Amino acid sequence: MSLARFLKFTLRQSPRQNFEIFRKLDDAKWGKLVGVDELGNRYYYNPEERYGRERWCLPAASKNGLDASQVPPRWHSWLHRVTDEVPKATAAEDALAMQRPKWMAYPHYENYTGTRKANVTYNTMRPKVGAWDHSVADRL
Repeated sequence: MSLARFLKFTLRQSPRQNFEIFRKLDDAKWGKLVGVDELGNRYYYNPEERYGRERWCLPAASKNGLDASQVPPRWHSWLHRVTDEVPKATAAEDALAMQRPKWMAYPHYENYTGTRKANVTYNTMRPKVGAWDHSVADRL
């Protein structure tokens, strides 16, 4: 990051906002707030940035809890320039306004793999192979 870019970044926003953005993104970014999703993520737009970096998201989660699945599909399509229409406040309003498929109107939840909420399958069949018994047999 150049010195000029860093100075622009520090003068555009409050020190508290600068600290939060730099801590979560490891980059100096500023822009106009476009919207907030139901998970609390904030989405920004800055036309002064180069192509591909002008739309960005400030996640609501702490840096340790960040996961790409925390961005709902309708905001993901806006971030990746699939559509230029900014999503509405809720998924149901957005599905009606943009005539999206019905599955996009469901509430979004993050990927729970590796957590206690993960889907765990179970088997009702008796195991065909038993567990290893590590006891030592007496020698003859």
